[in-house]
Amino acid sequence: MPAHTHDGDVYVTPLYLAGSTTTGDPALQPLLGFTAQSDELANVYVSSPDQRLRLGFLPEGMDNTLWKIAAHSDPFGPPDWLATFDSNTPTELVTAFTSALATSCAEDPDAVLTGPRYPAEDGFRPLEDAGWKRGHWRVTTLLTAPDGLAGLTYQGGILDRHAELRGDQDRWLLWGGQDGFSSRWYASFTSAVPIQLIAATTARLADPAPVRRYERRYP
Repeated sequence: MPAHTHDGDVYVTPLYLAGSTTTGDPALQPLLGFTAQSDELANVYVSSPDQRLRLGFLPEGMDNTLWKIAAHSDPFGPPDWLATFDSNTPTELVTAFTSALATSCAEDPDAVLTGPRYPAEDGFRPLEDAGWKRGHWRVTTLLTAPDGLAGLTYQGGILDRHAELRGDQDRWLLWGGQDGFSSRWYASFTSAVPIQLIAATTARLADPAPVRRYERRYP
């Protein structure tokens, strides 16, 4: 719930109800040393020096996806993995992901291309530790926030890689906000996204620390 500040802004907790800050700067800042370009529509395209990591901040993109982050073992081939965050996703979640990506890349550039290095459980653990309810349905694991206004779905089994990259299937799907409202947001991660990047994102999602928002933009 929001708490007002003296200047009219609000502090919001839990994070999954805060919405986006609508600016890309916080999530772009961790990627020091990456090359950034922008187009006439203010979309920003960032790439690592070796061209194997690419990020798009797409406020004027073709759909509701605001962030696309991909890894390419072959700079001319399709992505090895893809992470997406839509336009309502709290910016702090994207920043947690890009910060973990920058750290992993600095420690071992190849590690961000090789897929999960840890069990999927590591991606769930921050939410479970925060009291989220865990359930199962066949090969699917579900975690739901105590108030029911955010969740994570992990799809086990074999998925079609190309269907994942198209967005037709989701290995990992995060969501928050009330169903049917414009504040609902989604983030997705394909199978080969390193678990440590997902765990950093879910840890930030579980963090109860309030975040600041402009009152007029608060969903």
